[in-house]
Amino acid sequence: MKESEFVRRLRQEVEHWHDEGLVDASLAERLLARYDGQDGPARSKIAVTLSFLGALLIGIGMIVFVASNWDVIPGAAKLGGLLAAMVLSYWGGFRLRYVGESYHGTGNALLFLGVLLYGANLFLVAQAMHINAEAPSLLVLWAIGVLPLGWLLESRAMLTLGLLLLTLALGWEAAFWCEGPGGFSAAFLLWGVLLVALGRLVPRLTGLAEGLGGFVLLTVLTVLADFGLSPHNYPEAEWAFLPPGGQLRLVLLGAVTLATTLALLFRRGQEPLERAEGLGLLALTLLAGGLLVGGGLDEALLRTVFNILLLLVTLAVLWLGYERREPGWVQLALGFFALEVLSRYVELLWARLPMEVFFLSAGVVLLGGGVALERVRRTLLKKLAERE
Repeated sequence: MKESEFVRRLRQEVEHWHDEGLVDASLAERLLARYDGQDGPARSKIAVTLSFLGALLIGIGMIVFVASNWDVIPGAAKLGGLLAAMVLSYWGGFRLRYVGESYHGTGNALLFLGVLLYGANLFLVAQAMHINAEAPSLLVLWAIGVLPLGWLLESRAMLTLGLLLLTLALGWEAAFWCEGPGGFSAAFLLWGVLLVALGRLVPRLTGLAEGLGGFVLLTVLTVLADFGLSPHNYPEAEWAFLPPGGQLRLVLLGAVTLATTLALLFRRGQEPLERAEGLGLLALTLLAGGLLVGGGLDEALLRTVFNILLLLVTLAVLWLGYERREPGWVQLALGFFALEVLSRYVELLWARLPMEVFFLSAGVVLLGGGVALERVRRTLLKKLAERE
């Protein structure tokens, strides 16, 4: 384990110890300062958050200023100003992080501001060269500029931004060539599986890719459980209605996802838990193909299947989070479980109860469910801490 990864893991553990009352604030600071590579107290989480928030607001402010004065500012001044701001952000972030007394959090925030301005420059250059600014390829180019830098600097913020940009680009692109919800859902099921598998295979993406992938998977299954494939009125397979370019993209995405899932499944030293997770991801990959080749199926039957599948996947995420000691997965599963219970409640009783009775009973259910869910969450997190 690299030293930076060790420090990151140590910081998370010390925060858990402090929250559980095992160590006080001063001892937590001394523990972190011992391994943090600094002479002073460990970096404050609040200070880092404020630095990133400041960088985000500066980036938004500069972009809004240029957009508000688009017709007033000459084109060369717009491009030159944003380029100069980007270079200064990179230079200042590098100096603060690596030169002299280290201000790690502020330096990272300025580097993050640099990648935001890089994206603004991309769209500005595209507009100046009369390139369609609504092209998803611009988001891909932005991600290509963000992910390598985030990888080299081990910046979780940059890696998260890059993965989010690719996710948005996929949705943007799929909206152009998917004729129905089957193709769109298949694309995002494959993408969610790919993210989870990459997070398990690549240590530097651990926690980021799996979290986003799990959220994508549960979101797609929730939408399918709530709405099914109602616009999917094709008597044949939806695959036949995709344009050739869309078919090629789905084949490539499916091939990459399948190869990554098989690499995870047959990785050396597999434990039974990891093998079960790999089999589950493989099943979801095959399900994505089924959404494309199936046609003319009964809508009620499909929604029932999707509801059962959502429940199984939610329980699997909850179980994996507990067994792997990952509180984020536990809370993700509980959140989607609560959302699914609320959806089924509304679906079953909205038309069967008077409006005032429905809202009163819904309020009681939400309050009681919130208390019960919080108790379950605390119990599971406490057990996770004890096992740790």
